[in-house]
Amino acid sequence: MVFIISKLYNFRIMTIKTISSLGEFGLINSIKKGLSNTTKDKNIIVDIGDDCFCFKSGKDYIHITKDMLIENVHFKIDWTTSYELGKKAIEVNVSDLAAMGNVTPKYIFIGFGVPSNTSEKFVKDLLKGIKETCNKYKILLSGGDTVKSEKIIISVTVIGIGKSKPVKRTGAQVGDLIGVTNNFGDSGAGLHLLYKHGIKYNYTKSERVLVNAQNIPRARLKESCKISKYLTSLTDASDGLFVSLNLITQDSFKGAHIDIEKIPVSYNLKIVFNNNKQILNFALFGAEDYQLVFTVPKSKSKIIKKLVPSITYIGEIIYGKKVKYFYNGQEQKIKYCGFKHF
Repeated sequence: MVFIISKLYNFRIMTIKTISSLGEFGLINSIKKGLSNTTKDKNIIVDIGDDCFCFKSGKDYIHITKDMLIENVHFKIDWTTSYELGKKAIEVNVSDLAAMGNVTPKYIFIGFGVPSNTSEKFVKDLLKGIKETCNKYKILLSGGDTVKSEKIIISVTVIGIGKSKPVKRTGAQVGDLIGVTNNFGDSGAGLHLLYKHGIKYNYTKSERVLVNAQNIPRARLKESCKISKYLTSLTDASDGLFVSLNLITQDSFKGAHIDIEKIPVSYNLKIVFNNNKQILNFALFGAEDYQLVFTVPKSKSKIIKKLVPSITYIGEIIYGKKVKYFYNGQEQKIKYCGFKHF
């Protein structure tokens, strides 16, 4: 859409930007600029822009985060059960707390939008998944809201309490090792299979593992609590490893050297997809793995590896502003090809 402004017969055409032209993180940056706190509050530890908002109350660090699951954006009801959906809604929010370090989830608020013709069984199974996962983390369901909507919407707000300062994305230092937990790509591969076959397909055992990684993810809270005090920066790979690496380096004003061959991928992913390029795309751009991505001083790297053996070091923080990818020492040109909300 365009409009024309005239002044003294000089004409200037101005284009109205759309959200699509901004992109998800451009929109977030606009929100940060538009809604940033103009009044300095000494109790605020982490402002808008990280995985959680955090403020200090007495000796406690109060963490608050919100995440949403929208039908046909984050899930399709033909691809997952409502029980699985309920579990996922809690896990993805707990993952944001895990991305801040040693935080204990305490309270949860749920906003639920649903079409009026939704079956009672769907809702009961959804609540069962929510309740079981809340019990797993000893979270108290503390309130929320329900509304009629054209599509299913689950909006969750979680409050957690930390006893130590959160680990931000801003602290990476040159020379730090870049580490990750477990494997990458399973969830993205599972989503690929669901697009191709749907949920009722007769999947092999390895394929089913990938589908479950998409439908029933798990937050890495225990791992985060064990290692966070040694880390200089931390996030979770909710939007993919590629995005997580960019967030840490950009927020820390640093660059990174990544060895592609060191990125951990699962046996099941290799069995189902034997194309190395496709596997790499799943590992870098397939979102919703919810693994931890962090930086740690080299002097502490062996300590946390003993605490969490599933950790893999995939690179190092360097001077600069870019994340550089290498395969067997040769630099590779990697262009983002993952999901975009806008």
